[in-house]
Amino acid sequence: MSWIQEADVKLGNVIKVMSINPQAMEAVQNLNQAVSFGSSALTRIQEEAIATAVSVTNKCRY
Repeated sequence: MSWIQEADVKLGNVIKVMSINPQAMEAVQNLNQAVSFGSSALTRIQEEAIATAVSVTNKCRY
């Protein structure tokens, strides 16, 4: 649709599609940060490795 314009932001496509609604995009990013990273004794690298393994197992491209 030509009337919809995405802002040019440097984010993953999953988040970037929400760039037309900055409040929603920020809320999703904050939720992701709160739920996914920093709330355990694992390092960020360990958490990312687990997330990647789960995504591969679930055949998820993200």
